[in-house]
Amino acid sequence: MEDIDIKIGERVRKIRNERGLTLQDVANFTGFSKALISQIENNIVMPPISTLGKIAKVLNVKMTYFFEEEVNQNDFFIVRNDEKKFIYREGVKHGYMYEELAKMKSFDYMDWLLVTVKPEKMDEKLFSHEGYEYMYVVQGGIKMKLGNEDIDLQEGDSIAFNSKIPHAAVTLDSRTALILNAHLKIEKLTEAIKNG
Repeated sequence: MEDIDIKIGERVRKIRNERGLTLQDVANFTGFSKALISQIENNIVMPPISTLGKIAKVLNVKMTYFFEEEVNQNDFFIVRNDEKKFIYREGVKHGYMYEELAKMKSFDYMDWLLVTVKPEKMDEKLFSHEGYEYMYVVQGGIKMKLGNEDIDLQEGDSIAFNSKIPHAAVTLDSRTALILNAHLKIEKLTEAIKNG
């Protein structure tokens, strides 16, 4: 309960300061004493829900704001064009090129790749692995071999499938195909959920 107390006090102070209000302003608008508001902000007093509700109304936030996980404003990652990184996957041996796109380092359960499929690729080895894949054809066209199905996908088409189904992609014609690919690594995600 101590962690929640600290967050509530810190958040009351933070939002009060962002709104340009003094302790006395909040006290005047809520009808509570300045000392009580100060004690709440300094985590000396854990306010009852009714008190917190009045403070939230004055600060113009939902009461749940005080309990929500704070968003890290620096939780983003950029990969610049000149910093592109090609990665090795089993498919490299069979003609695919994998370019890693920006991904959240704190959420390592999904890979974002730009996959290049060249028309001269001769090997049509089928792959099967854990997870789910989402593909969007950015350029060209592909024949998606998915289990016993051959599915033609043109530029702008997309497909989602269970990665345990044997699959491969070949170009439809003499043009190189580019595919935006997201791979949800379900085993890693399930393990993380179990471990909290």
